[in-house]
Amino acid sequence: MSAADTSLPLRSLLFAPGNEPRKVQKVATFGSDAIILDLEDAVPDADKVATRPLVRAVLADLATVGPLVFVRVNSLPTGLTAGDVEGVVAPGIHAIVLPKTEAPEDLDAVDAMLAAAERRAGLPPGRVKVLPIVETARGLLAASAIAGASPRVITIAFGSGDYTRDLELPAIRWSLEGTEIFYARAKLIVDARAAGRPGPIDGPYIAVRDAQGFEVDCRTARRLGFQGKICIHPSQVTPANRMFAPDPEEVAFCRKVIESFKAAEATGSASITVDGIFVDYPIVDKAARIVALAERLAAKDAAAGGAAATERTGR
Repeated sequence: MSAADTSLPLRSLLFAPGNEPRKVQKVATFGSDAIILDLEDAVPDADKVATRPLVRAVLADLATVGPLVFVRVNSLPTGLTAGDVEGVVAPGIHAIVLPKTEAPEDLDAVDAMLAAAERRAGLPPGRVKVLPIVETARGLLAASAIAGASPRVITIAFGSGDYTRDLELPAIRWSLEGTEIFYARAKLIVDARAAGRPGPIDGPYIAVRDAQGFEVDCRTARRLGFQGKICIHPSQVTPANRMFAPDPEEVAFCRKVIESFKAAEATGSASITVDGIFVDYPIVDKAARIVALAERLAAKDAAAGGAAATERTGR
């Protein structure tokens, strides 16, 4: 994965079971920033090994469509991780997703597996990145060390469903306010940034028909500092892309801040108020970053839309 691939937020990561060819072929057409072909929970135990060559066979084709291509392997305690890595590391893969990561040593083990697989596949060393999922109390305590354990780590992701199971919370679904997972979310934000990583990826919203609840959940995660959302249904991709991009009204205000400050600077002032908001150099810097990000995401989405149209029409 090149630096350019990770210079923009991963607003949406859409899952597809690796053993269902129809879903695998369609998963790249819904506009997500990344797709995750699953070898773990979405695949029956009896089919896991047989799913590896199915995933490997579609990697190169999917990589030409637009989204980044990730594969979720099975966790280290299953004993399947090494075989998964060997089976799917090939041209076209950008990263593996490592579930139930609980210690930085987990990344050491996977790094060795990936290095060997890259050599066999003729890929440059370090080409395949890792997105570790933190989904247990033990993993949460080690999250900062996990995030900084390897240069392969993109950032960390939150496995909220398994986390609530590990804590033995009394219900499958958590409240819309997310009170039960607030501490974990807030800690992961700090841990990722302390390790020098971008904001983490938030876990899935499992009520797939609750569009309003999904947007509320995304808004909460975005305000905390998450860069994007794991999506488990195609209908979640478009709202995730919108919710994790800069708000248009905020972008307009940021442009006003930049213009007003530039005019004030010309008169010798470096501290002003804009619409009642105090503005100095740090605020202007943040405003410029927000505007730049909005422009780059808009260009990316426009390019992706053109590529999708070409794919559909064959022109």
